[in-house]
Amino acid sequence: MLEVSIPKGDSIIELHLHRCDRVLVNGLSTSLKKFVLRENRYTEFSVEQNLLKNTILEEMEFDFRGFVKFPFLDLRCYNSLSRLCIKGWCLPSLPFAPHLFTNLHSLSLFDFPQLESFPSGGLPSNLSILGIFNCPKLIASREEWGLFQLNSLKVFVVSDDFENIESFPEENLLPPNLNYLYLIKCSKLRIMNYKGFLHLKSLEDLCIRNCPSFERLPEEGLRNSLSSLWISDCPLIKEQYKKEEGERWHTIRHIPSVTIT
Repeated sequence: MLEVSIPKGDSIIELHLHRCDRVLVNGLSTSLKKFVLRENRYTEFSVEQNLLKNTILEEMEFDFRGFVKFPFLDLRCYNSLSRLCIKGWCLPSLPFAPHLFTNLHSLSLFDFPQLESFPSGGLPSNLSILGIFNCPKLIASREEWGLFQLNSLKVFVVSDDFENIESFPEENLLPPNLNYLYLIKCSKLRIMNYKGFLHLKSLEDLCIRNCPSFERLPEEGLRNSLSSLWISDCPLIKEQYKKEEGERWHTIRHIPSVTIT
């Protein structure tokens, strides 16, 4: 059994704890900039409310899948935080209000089965990368997130079964300055909604992976701004868009780089 207590040395800048049997977080180095907890069987945080307030953390990754004693974590103090990744949060609300992170540029949420919406205040205005993976109730409320208002958002990654959703994205769901859109393991997704792309004048890269029900890109074609289209493991679409031969190849032939496997 590997049991670890967090070291407190002032010179520690980056700390990763992976696959430990037991982790006790009872204090952090004041110089710590990156803190990663991943795939640990049991993690316990001290009940001291001021435990984490004297840090200058820029990146945090917490994996709560497994056994975690987690009485308190005040994330409001992390004004320096630029990247946050949380996995396996099983409660119906987040332990923080995202909009309070004024410097947050990247937010990734994995496996939140009970989370239905973001707290009031929405998402940080400076957010440039957003990834939502296996958060079915949260995805269902996506039109309430205010994504369209996030002018800084450049990358949006989503992986979800899309229950009762055949077409994506909805009109005016995504911000007009979006550059990269990735859809991964969306098992129920059938078609891309043309109206949802009309305002995406900066979209450069569209990636659709492992979507077994996916049948069709917009019949009207994709935006001329698109420089790369990558589709893989979508068996229903492969022959339709086969280079020079597929019946719908003409709708994507203007894209400089097309990969369909």
